[in-house]
Amino acid sequence: MTRLPCGRILEMTARVLLVLVTISLFILGAFAAPTQAVEAGLRAAVVRLEAGVDPTSGGPALVRALAARKRPTPYERELLRRLKVGAVGTGFFVNSDGCLVTNAHVVLSGVRYRKLRLSQTEWDSLRLVLLAYRDLWVTVGEGSEARDYLARPVAISEDLDLAILKVGLPPGEAAGFAFLPMARSSALRVDDQVLSLGFPEYEFRSSRGRILSLIQGKTAHEDMQLVQSTDPETGETITTVSGVSPGPVLRFQHNAPTGHGSSGGPLLNADGQVIGVAYALLSETDPEGNTELRSDLNLGLASDMLMRLLKENRVAFTEARP
Repeated sequence: MTRLPCGRILEMTARVLLVLVTISLFILGAFAAPTQAVEAGLRAAVVRLEAGVDPTSGGPALVRALAARKRPTPYERELLRRLKVGAVGTGFFVNSDGCLVTNAHVVLSGVRYRKLRLSQTEWDSLRLVLLAYRDLWVTVGEGSEARDYLARPVAISEDLDLAILKVGLPPGEAAGFAFLPMARSSALRVDDQVLSLGFPEYEFRSSRGRILSLIQGKTAHEDMQLVQSTDPETGETITTVSGVSPGPVLRFQHNAPTGHGSSGGPLLNADGQVIGVAYALLSETDPEGNTELRSDLNLGLASDMLMRLLKENRVAFTEARP
C-alpha cells in the first residue's frame, strides 16, 4: 500500500472538503431560492389588520362618556375597554375581488369569555356598537407599495372565531388582489408540514413547523386537555392537545412559531395552500405564577370550517384539488 506524504493528504482533504462545500451550497441554493420565491408570492395575499375608533363617528364621544361613569356596569366597562384597546391582527385574501378572512376576535377585540357576565341582549348590543363606531383598516403590501383600505364585515362567526371582510376600493381602482387557494383539512395528518404567515409584533414573519395533534369538537372555544408523553428515542417530554367533545376536526395544534398579531393569519401546507387559520397561543404558568408562551402550543382553525363559512355566505374562493 502506497503511503502519501502528510502534506499531500492535507491537500487532497482540502480539495474534497471544497467539493463537498460547493455541492452543499448548490443544493441549499436549489432549495432555498424556490422557497423564498414561493413565500414572496404568498406574502402578497397576506394583509395586516388594525381596528380602532372612527374619529369621524360618535365613538370618541362615547369613549369619553363611558370613561366619566363613576359606577360603570359590566357592559359599560367591557365596551370601554374594547373601544380603547382596539385590535391588531392578520388576514388573507380568498379571492381577487377583495374578500379576506381573519379571526372574529380581531374584529371584536376579543371573544365572549366565560367571566364576561353579559346577557345575550347586552352582548348583541356590544357587537353592534363596536362595528358601528370602529374602522377596520387593511394594509396591503409593504414599504412604498403599501396601500390602506377600509373594510366592512361580510360575516362573523363567533363559534368558529372566523370573520369575512371585504375591502372598499377607491373610485377608479380596479380589483385584482393576490389570494390563497384552499386545501381540505380533512386530509391533514400529524407531522404534516405547516407554514405560518402573519404580523407578530407588527412585522411580517414566516415560520415553519409541523402538525402535532388534530382536535375534534364543535366550537373554537371549547375546553381542551393536554396530554403529556415521552419520546422513546430522545426522552423528550411531548405535550399534545386534544378536544373534550366529539365532532369533526375543528382545530389543530402546530409548532410553527407565532405571536401577538398573528391571529387571523394563514397556515399553509407544503404546496402553499391554506389548511387553517391561526387563532390562539397556549401559555404555561409555573408554580410562582410566571406565564410563558409555549412554541409548541399554537392552535389553528381547520380550513374545512372556513370553506363552510365561505360557502354559506356565497363568497367565492378557489379550492385546490388533491
